[in-house]
Amino acid sequence: MEQPYLPEGDMSNVEIENSQLRQKNMEMAGALTSQGFTPEEEQNLIQYQLETDKILERIEHFLKGDAVKFTDQGSYFDTPTKNVLAKVKKDLKTGITYYIQEIKEGVKSSEVKLKVLVKIINKKGDEVNVMERDSDLILGKLKDVRLKDLGYKYVEVVDDEKKPLNEYGVAEFMRIISMYVTKETFLSYYSEERINEIMGDLGDALNNFLYCNYEKMGMDSKFKESKYTILILNILHTIESCYRRAIGGAEQYNLRSRAIVTQSQGIGSSNSTSMNMARAGAHTKNWNPLKPGTW
Repeated sequence: MEQPYLPEGDMSNVEIENSQLRQKNMEMAGALTSQGFTPEEEQNLIQYQLETDKILERIEHFLKGDAVKFTDQGSYFDTPTKNVLAKVKKDLKTGITYYIQEIKEGVKSSEVKLKVLVKIINKKGDEVNVMERDSDLILGKLKDVRLKDLGYKYVEVVDDEKKPLNEYGVAEFMRIISMYVTKETFLSYYSEERINEIMGDLGDALNNFLYCNYEKMGMDSKFKESKYTILILNILHTIESCYRRAIGGAEQYNLRSRAIVTQSQGIGSSNSTSMNMARAGAHTKNWNPLKPGTW
């Protein structure tokens, strides 16, 4: 294809305009680098190093007794559950389905059958797991309701026995722990002796607090009480790891070193940009918009 003809003066103007645009773009890139703009991955890493939400979230899941489950995409926390055999009954008038578990208990050599409501499903299909303390209240109201018997079925319900603490207990412990797992802890300056003193005082205080209130905080069975020691130890070890990041101001030093390296990289990038600008300037002397080989 025949190239279009441009007068010699117009061709020179095009060369100059393109050269100026390239020069401005390079100057802007160099200015951004020299002003201390850190790469995005560096900022994310520093933010991650000082992040406390993930630590607190993990502790909260532990206190709630949540189960760790795995998929191809990774792991996640979920409410502890169990499968129980329940009798299915439906209120034809309202469309609500009730799952009632039958439990046999021996009392003075005689067998007594108790019914515990474990789940309710409304007409829209929404599920509600009924807590044991509310079962008697709901079952009492159903005595005068005509229900259709639909047989038996295994259903998945929340396993309260696997939860060492109730909502009150979890909230109280998280309120205390959140005062220790902070960015200020990471960026402080502690000696190992001082950390040992803090952990000793905290361990005694947490132990006394739980010992005086364990029933009120949800430890109402032998199985839950067996988690008493491991619960205190896990909390203390997690908090201790946060404090040990601050031995001799180690976390401060780590972040400062990273900032210095990042700034040095910025200066190097700026010098590299200047060299590229010089090369580009030399290249534009022979640049011709009508000759692809000079682009």
